[in-house]
Amino acid sequence: MAYSIIPNMFPVTINFVKTHPDAVLPKYNHSDPYTGDSGLDVTAVEDVIIPAKGWVTVPVGLKLGYVTPGYWFRVEGRSGMGFKKHVFPHFGIIDNPYRGDMGVKLYNFSDVNVYFFKGDKVAQLIVYPLIQANVEWADSVIETARGEKGFGSSDKK
Repeated sequence: MAYSIIPNMFPVTINFVKTHPDAVLPKYNHSDPYTGDSGLDVTAVEDVIIPAKGWVTVPVGLKLGYVTPGYWFRVEGRSGMGFKKHVFPHFGIIDNPYRGDMGVKLYNFSDVNVYFFKGDKVAQLIVYPLIQANVEWADSVIETARGEKGFGSSDKK
């Protein structure tokens, strides 16, 4: 059962299709809507070795079958992976209409190889509502107090 603690928000339906016999349906570790997790855990469908200072795309054996229109996913890391293994995912966006195989691209920041085994949780999918802006050309810039102050400008006193 999908929950929302935001009044008048529609429940979100997500259907996944298995593309590998060992795929695990992504799930919230703690599903209580008031104290539960924000991310759906996704798991590896095969053993992988991530070389020191290297990248690997971990197969998760899933495709999106359907997502309620107006929502998309962001691939995020799991805190334990960063703190314990020094492994982080490449920031990824999964658009609502994408229907290809999903994979999680992981980078190993450590100086030793890191091992993940079939069934290990390798990332989280966070569901977001879609907001699309109206994009137009302008003939001029509307001045602001900040102006052109860029990188590091808020650190200067």
